[in-house]
Amino acid sequence: MSTFSWIVRKDLAVFFSDKKGAAMVIVVPTVLGVLMGTIFDPGDGPSPLEVAVVDLDGGAAVGDLVKRLDAEASIEVVAMGEAEARAAVEAGDMGVALRFAPGCSEKLSPQAMFVSGDRTGLTLWVDPSRQTEADIVTGLLTKTMMESVFAKVGDPTAQRKMFDDLRAGLGNDAGSRPGLAKFLEDGAAFAEENDAAQKADPAAGGGMALSPPLTVKAEALVAAGPSAGFNSHAHTFAGMLMQFLLFSASSHAKGLFAERTSGTLDRLRMTRASPTQILLGSATALGLVSLLATAVVFGVGVLFFDVQFRSGLPAFAVVAVGQAALTGSFALLLAGLAHSEKQLDAVGTLAILTLCFVSGAWVPAFMLPGFLHTLAPLVPTRWLLDGMAGATWRGLGLGHALQTMGVLFAFSAAFAAIGIKRFRWS
Repeated sequence: MSTFSWIVRKDLAVFFSDKKGAAMVIVVPTVLGVLMGTIFDPGDGPSPLEVAVVDLDGGAAVGDLVKRLDAEASIEVVAMGEAEARAAVEAGDMGVALRFAPGCSEKLSPQAMFVSGDRTGLTLWVDPSRQTEADIVTGLLTKTMMESVFAKVGDPTAQRKMFDDLRAGLGNDAGSRPGLAKFLEDGAAFAEENDAAQKADPAAGGGMALSPPLTVKAEALVAAGPSAGFNSHAHTFAGMLMQFLLFSASSHAKGLFAERTSGTLDRLRMTRASPTQILLGSATALGLVSLLATAVVFGVGVLFFDVQFRSGLPAFAVVAVGQAALTGSFALLLAGLAHSEKQLDAVGTLAILTLCFVSGAWVPAFMLPGFLHTLAPLVPTRWLLDGMAGATWRGLGLGHALQTMGVLFAFSAAFAAIGIKRFRWS
């Protein structure tokens, strides 16, 4: 046997001596491939966008439009009251809401596409951090609105009313166009008149422009008030900091393994400290590092990128404490679940990437499959990102921050208990 082949066999034997660690080399890319594939699968595709609809009109035309919108595969309509929908968008629970004011049904008519007039009444409430969803909904809404109005053209009653209203809208020109022949003869002149009207008053739609009967008025809603808005740096700082701290927890767990091998943990156990105190003390140290990192990262955001604590500094501090507890306990969880450094690398990478993926830190939430939306409340990182947003640009207040900290503490207690129970001291 050559030296080269002996080295190859030796390293393969070392690799497969840790069967669980070797298996994770295959499991991790498989699971991550499945997760990423669910986003871009052309069969199932992303989950439908939930759109809150506030129907203050109550008319048949608006009802028909809402039904057509709900029939779109990419849209799921959720009927809500005005106050409920507004609060849901402000809190980030809903990305988009449509509000139909009274009188919208009267404007959803074929003639409204041709004549100028009042096109107000439809408001699109938007969570400013989910503008992509708003753009998709706006496009589908315009398409559906045109389909709904054109469907009425084939109805004789609607036809008669449309031509009557058009004649009335044409004013004095109506008497000079008694029949279809004359209408065709004046086609070119009509186009010139329409073009001139558009140039004279673009905001009015040209007087005879073919356009949707209702204009979508977009309005961003944030709980902090109309002067507030989405701060992308506050969002990305929170996501990247969370991911970095989770990887730091994995490194910290590896450090515990190193201390176990070197005998440091055995020497600590010879003191008055109990095994639980030793592990909790280690987790607390990592938690303090987490608080320091959070202060520095968001300090940079405040100084240079206009990040603001719209719920107040105490609310942000509460969420930061919850994040510190989660970071420390996550290190104990990984140290307890993995039995070797090889397993720790694989298990830690899989857990961290999955937590970041499900929480929406990588891709917009609407791109995730429906079952991941269901699982999101069971993931601590989703609560953490929502808490950071609530404490900064959303301005959801101290109560929301305390709720977030409570949930993070609950996850942390469970993680620490599992890690301490399963940790191997030798």
